[in-house]
Amino acid sequence: MSNAARLFKQQKDLIPLDSPVPNRRILVVDDEPEIAKGIKEVLCPDNPNVVTMRSSRRSKSEGDLVPQKASEFDVVVVNNPQDALKELESSVANKRPFAMGFFDVMLGADIDGIELAKRVMSLDPNFFVVFVTAYHDRSVDTIGTYLGNDNRERWDYINKPFNEGEILQKARNASSLWDLHRLREWQAERLSEANQILIDSERHSAMAAIGRSVAHEFGNLLTHIIGHAELATEAESMEEMKSSLEVILKAGKTAASVLKNFRNLNESGTSEKEFMVSDLKTLLQEALELMEFRFRRHGIKIHTENVESVTAYVNKNAIIQVFANLFINAIHAMDQGGELYISIKKDGGNAKIVVRDTGSGIPEEILPRVTESLFTTKGKEGSGLGLAICKEIIEIEHRGQFKVGNHPQGGAQIDLSFPIERED
Repeated sequence: MSNAARLFKQQKDLIPLDSPVPNRRILVVDDEPEIAKGIKEVLCPDNPNVVTMRSSRRSKSEGDLVPQKASEFDVVVVNNPQDALKELESSVANKRPFAMGFFDVMLGADIDGIELAKRVMSLDPNFFVVFVTAYHDRSVDTIGTYLGNDNRERWDYINKPFNEGEILQKARNASSLWDLHRLREWQAERLSEANQILIDSERHSAMAAIGRSVAHEFGNLLTHIIGHAELATEAESMEEMKSSLEVILKAGKTAASVLKNFRNLNESGTSEKEFMVSDLKTLLQEALELMEFRFRRHGIKIHTENVESVTAYVNKNAIIQVFANLFINAIHAMDQGGELYISIKKDGGNAKIVVRDTGSGIPEEILPRVTESLFTTKGKEGSGLGLAICKEIIEIEHRGQFKVGNHPQGGAQIDLSFPIERED
């Protein structure tokens, strides 16, 4: 199981799995009490267990009638626009919204059903209205123009006189549409939460890899410090002692710098979106320092001759993470040693970064898929998220371009670019 899958399995209980409850609340607004009462009786009759038509298939006792439960709706009836608005405001405040309503067009009040619908739609953007009209009250085109194109999918109408089937069908359609929209929103939220868990998983995986590098780097630095401290205590002259102390001081400063970079990267992830003016060359150097031990361990030589000082408005920790992820991929591709070429330059209004390794390259048949989430060729050692997150950071967060390919002389090459100045 990959690190991402394992973390998702551990944290899945953090995501509520219960889907939204169906909404069957309906508001009926009509200044004629008998009509309003008739609509309510259709939607929630006093006797819910009614005996309906004969079964389409005869039972053993020919002629048996089949009891069938009628549609169950929670219906509120009011007879004027003011009470309707109060009901809507209360439903929104108490988080018990109505799915839809039946509004008479001619309400005999200071505002008609069309104006009421417009106000209701501004109070509750999910509310669906069915106008009960004699048609000549207002034409369909007139209603559409008044409510506006943004609301064209949020209303319907039935003509008087209407029958029970029309009322039931409009209620079922509108409430089902409300449920469908809320289900889609719920699914989008769950997908976003799951995606964040996967992103956090990859970030923790990258941090663990960098942490191992930092630990080894500190081990080496401590060896230098201890060794030269011993030499300083045994020094026979001030010059020898001063030389050893200078080495100790330099090692201490290096350790402090590496620790600071690691702490900053660990504490400020890409989710914080902290943009600032930064020198990309400096950010590259920080990433290289974090990965230095692993480069040495795998015999990888770094070429930065073509790195220019380019100032850009970026999320600095996100860019360091991009560098780190690309370096980890390069190390995997050159496990037995190789060379890593890095270039940074200004290209018009964009910063252009190229990272190229001398590994075996990426097979052409999988090249289009390497930036897909969860796609990996590394087995248990890969999460399949590194390049996907790099692509998201560059293309979405920094509004740039991220391209993965192969160099003509061999090895993989990643080209990325993004605007130096961020536009709101």
